[in-house]
Amino acid sequence: MITQQDKPGVFSRLRGMLGYEAADPSHKRRDPGRRIRNSDQSTTDGQRRQLINGAGDLQRNFAVAAWAIRKHLDYVSSFNFQSRTDNPEFNRQLEQFVARWSTRKRFDVAARHNRRRFIRMVEARRVVDGDVFLIKQRGGQLQAIEADRVRTADSIQDRVEGATYTHGIREGRGGRLAAIAVHQRGDRGQGYTFEREIREANVCQLAYWQGMSKRGISPITAAINEFQDVREVKDYARAKAKVTQLFALAFSRDADDNEETVGGGYGSIDFGKGPFSVDLDSGDKMEFLESRHPSTEFQAFLQVCLMAALKSLDIPWSFYDESFTNFFGSRAALMHYLTSTKSKREDLQELLDELTRWRVSLAIGTGEIVLPAGVTLASLRWEWVADGVPWWDPLKDIKANILAIEAGLTTRSKVVKEVYGAEWTDTIDQLAIEQRYAADKEVSLSVTMGDAVDEYDSDTGEAE
Repeated sequence: MITQQDKPGVFSRLRGMLGYEAADPSHKRRDPGRRIRNSDQSTTDGQRRQLINGAGDLQRNFAVAAWAIRKHLDYVSSFNFQSRTDNPEFNRQLEQFVARWSTRKRFDVAARHNRRRFIRMVEARRVVDGDVFLIKQRGGQLQAIEADRVRTADSIQDRVEGATYTHGIREGRGGRLAAIAVHQRGDRGQGYTFEREIREANVCQLAYWQGMSKRGISPITAAINEFQDVREVKDYARAKAKVTQLFALAFSRDADDNEETVGGGYGSIDFGKGPFSVDLDSGDKMEFLESRHPSTEFQAFLQVCLMAALKSLDIPWSFYDESFTNFFGSRAALMHYLTSTKSKREDLQELLDELTRWRVSLAIGTGEIVLPAGVTLASLRWEWVADGVPWWDPLKDIKANILAIEAGLTTRSKVVKEVYGAEWTDTIDQLAIEQRYAADKEVSLSVTMGDAVDEYDSDTGEAE
């Protein structure tokens, strides 16, 4: 029977059994609190700079973090332009125009980086800083503004009266970006000076958003502590390993008064003079002082920490340690990683589409591009195709793709795009040129490997 005194405790236990345990604060784990805030509200301007500095320091000074960022860029940031109109001749002209625009003097306002390198660096800033802003120039060039330079002006005179600012973004209707407040860094990185506001029509923002926030947060943020811990512990382990590499000998002997003495009367021994021998007295011992460091447990701990840190960029451990798994495990890891890159590539493709439409409209206005009759800017179609991923087992992959094409499960265009990052029609055109040239030179281009493919075992590298 439940007494009146027992009721509060019983009801409390029942609520715990029927509810969510994570909603019940416990002294056994960290309490996340009850205030719900997005990433904009969770950080001040100073804290955002701290996060940017932390991620930037890892990129500059920790090889594993720098490698992870480069590997991410290799898979995410490279694209080729393909015009998709019904007019082959105009497709060629438009692709030639984009190629000219992609040169460093036409693409970058500072004339330092061509389009490929510029986009790679922009994505690097998005990964490290959380977001980056591109400013469209009148001449069709672009200027990159790093994340820390966009901040809310300190002086009220530098702000629009009555406007709402969030970390340097002036909000418009519905919270959309209306303008950004750009600042110049002070001497030696100390302080900021307001420069100007740039309205939304001339700004492109590329960010890793977490929730419905105005500013991006770097995906590495969740792994900064992991990377930093590994970096520091590794430095300590290296220092300890260097100490243990200093050879030292300990001499001990059984004295008459049963007291142990170290060093004895053997004097000093110089290891630099090569092999040596010591004539020990009865009961004497000579031992090397050493430390088995780093231990296997320590190495396993560092591996687990790095594996967790690399997951912030979705990078599998087999990319870092090629011997970690077998061929099929590595292939499966690659497939999962490529799936994770789709949304990241789509962000860059959307950015490139916006920039291309803006630049082509400028070229149409100046007469640099002449549209065919009946074609408008809105009707133009193109695609930014990501660089392909080479086959891991070419013979098996080729056979599988041939079967898929014959079964109607895929197309030649899709296969060529995914593997080579090219357009299938361009391949056909190039093949036609090669065949005509070979025919003029009376050279046969017949392929004789078809039968041999069926007899080849790609697992053993030998003919079956």
